Amino acid sequence: MEQAGIRFFIPGLPEHVTDQEIATHFGKYGKILEATAAMDERTGAARGFGYVTLSELANPADVVNDIHFLGGKEIRVVLAKESLAGTEDKRIYIGGTENMSADEIRDVICGFGSVLDVHTPKDATGLRKNFSFATFSSADAYERAVAMGNLQVKGLLLEIRPATRDAGRKGKGNGKGDFGWGGGGCGWGMDDWSWGGGGWDG
Repeated sequence: MEQAGIRFFIPGLPEHVTDQEIATHFGKYGKILEATAAMDERTGAARGFGYVTLSELANPADVVNDIHFLGGKEIRVVLAKESLAGTEDKRIYIGGTENMSADEIRDVICGFGSVLDVHTPKDATGLRKNFSFATFSSADAYERAVAMGNLQVKGLLLEIRPATRDAGRKGKGNGKGDFGWGGGGCGWGMDDWSWGGGGWDG
């Protein structure tokens, strides 16, 4: 029988981190159903990533938006693919992000609301494409982002529109928002956002 719960992928896990250390750290978010530091089945060597599954009573937005310290290293986790099922209606397309990391994208758009996932596609050669996708935890955050339409971020113009069936259609934004991008936002030391025309109240 397939294990229920909310599963998270832990990238960049130091090789000495154990299953128990993962369970101890993430236990503050809810009941632990699985905690695994991935190992090579043949050699027994650490593979540099892991998984943790929490009870469905846990809030996934808290887990993915926190910075975690494991094995002396700062790590940000993401929802595993199977736990993103059913969130397609809160997913946005962001154009013009090929020179931004996933963390930088997250730090910009978390001004709209809690971000569950940021995906930065690559082409067949491994090069980043000029767009990305992000999934919010709430419909309100998704609607605020889509309503913005475009964002100016340190000289970059980012286009935001729905990543659904009508993703090819231009979003009807209210204008351009101007972000002060400081490199680590929404509660962990980022410079305050500076909004231009096209922001929202509240």
